[in-house]
Amino acid sequence: MAIIRKKKFTEAGDIPDNNIDLIDTPDKLLAFADSKRICLIPLEVEKVAAELGIQVESVPLKGDLSGILYKDENKNCWIIQVNEKHHPNRQRYTVAHELGHFCLHKHYKKFFEDQVFFRGGETTKEEWQANDFASVILMPEDEFREKIKSGIAEIDKLSEIFQVSTLALRIRAKNLGMSGHGL
Repeated sequence: MAIIRKKKFTEAGDIPDNNIDLIDTPDKLLAFADSKRICLIPLEVEKVAAELGIQVESVPLKGDLSGILYKDENKNCWIIQVNEKHHPNRQRYTVAHELGHFCLHKHYKKFFEDQVFFRGGETTKEEWQANDFASVILMPEDEFREKIKSGIAEIDKLSEIFQVSTLALRIRAKNLGMSGHGL
């Protein structure tokens, strides 16, 4: 008996005409970025956004608001706004998080507003998915494990390499089954 499987697009070359609607996993986004010769470690998130046709704006946002992703119907494009008051690593994570919303949820909603991530407890499934997406594209598992295997196990050094906060790095390590003060 033959089994028919839906083809998985894991490389950007597999995506017909670079149809960005088919980019719905972190692996596909990273393959797309690689095909555009965008640096993957640390991931140049703003270049990825630009290649996807998304404008990124650094603006002052109120309170603990980290970022906003919305479809501007007048300009017929998507826009990510990040809080310019936040640390550059926080801003990078926010752009990656909003890219997660774009790739995973753009067909369901046209507006996403996100508070500071990893703080304050309760979160929706959408937010959890966007956080996971961001962690995976900013700290891909193979590269993460390779850095540790090569002897780089200090949280601060890894945080510097991936340009993420130490908290985001610790959460990624925990999600990958790692523990300890160093990794």
